[in-house]
Amino acid sequence: MAVDSTTQDLDYRKTHLAVAAIENAATKLGVDSADLFVRLQKHGIVKDGLFAFYDELHTQSLDWVTDFIIESLRNRETKEV
Repeated sequence: MAVDSTTQDLDYRKTHLAVAAIENAATKLGVDSADLFVRLQKHGIVKDGLFAFYDELHTQSLDWVTDFIIESLRNRETKEV
């Protein structure tokens, strides 16, 4: 089954936003981006946050999206304790 170019372009843009926000968040937190990605994946923040709400998030600044994922992660990790 072929994937049309519109779907591929949207997937690329979602991935690009996620990568940029994760890299920015890792820098802001002073942690390794791969480790941060694992933590975000564990709590569903990449799929259920960044990808699911792409339409809303891509209209915000990178700093805003970065703060969104940091706050989301902190909220979820706090609930684990």
